[in-house]
Amino acid sequence: MKKIILLLILSIFILSCTTEPKACTMEAKVCPDGSAVGRILPNCEFAECPAVALVESPAVETPIEAGSSTEEPPAEPEEAEVESEFASDLEKDLPDTVQNQICKQLPLTKELSPGDRHYCFAIVNNNAAFCEFIVGDNEEDIDAKDNKNLCLAHAKKDVSYCKQITSTLGKRTCYFGLSVISGNIDICDGITYDANLKQLCYFSFVNGLYWEDKSDKITQTHCNKLPEPDRSTCLAYMKRDVSLCKTNVNCLTCFEQPMSFCTTGKGKALEFCIRDRAMTSKDFSICETLTGEKREDCIGDFAGHITQDISTCDKINDIKTRHTCYKDVAVQSSANFWFNLYN
Repeated sequence: MKKIILLLILSIFILSCTTEPKACTMEAKVCPDGSAVGRILPNCEFAECPAVALVESPAVETPIEAGSSTEEPPAEPEEAEVESEFASDLEKDLPDTVQNQICKQLPLTKELSPGDRHYCFAIVNNNAAFCEFIVGDNEEDIDAKDNKNLCLAHAKKDVSYCKQITSTLGKRTCYFGLSVISGNIDICDGITYDANLKQLCYFSFVNGLYWEDKSDKITQTHCNKLPEPDRSTCLAYMKRDVSLCKTNVNCLTCFEQPMSFCTTGKGKALEFCIRDRAMTSKDFSICETLTGEKREDCIGDFAGHITQDISTCDKINDIKTRHTCYKDVAVQSSANFWFNLYN
């Protein structure tokens, strides 16, 4: 069984609006050997997967007896693995909501991260019992334990589970995600092991409010947790006033700008400048001008923050990234999610 990896939690995109230390989006790619790698600086590309050595067995010649045929007998058809319509009995009695219909489209096959499906149902139904189905190959499967604790932390809104996660990426994802799910920026205070990461967690919280058109919920107290120049960016978010950015290009990019801002202007050096133009103008066609992972990232952001529609996710080529997009849309559009509680 491949290791279960929850690929991307809740579309917590810092975009390029924050200053150093620069952060990459919180994704993990499953490698052929079942291990996982994250994005790394400076260009936020996925780290290389471990090399997998392919060993060919030497060919063994079998003597052909006189009068015998060299033709292979027809192969017996392999018995297809039959999968249940439900990944657990809990799914059978769920209400027929849009969010549950989306979660049901997440795959049951072990090769395509079934943990995403259990996580999705747990969050949109506010039912931590689904997390108990996130299991690994054996009792020592650390990745499965981390993903189960991640699910329990977010479903129960209980930070104690974040502290039990062993991987750095998983722990970060847990704190960042829980702060936005619960609508409590003070969750970030628990990141005592990395001061820069704690500041980034604070920023991701106000960043999320801004992109979900909840600027009126950003407070001076939130902004006071941030050092300059991110504090001024937070105030610009709160008042939706681009003039407060002054010359901070990382702030300016998060407000509507012409495309020339990225091609010849101040934003030329920004990694996600084109994506920011798609987001700020709410123009999906701009995502289609990108290629590769940048295009996939742009579409995922657009689906999670702008359209909240899985038909946008369907434009993503990579199947695992597409399924993660489905999960994000289901979670972010559910009534239990933080910014919907602010309505």
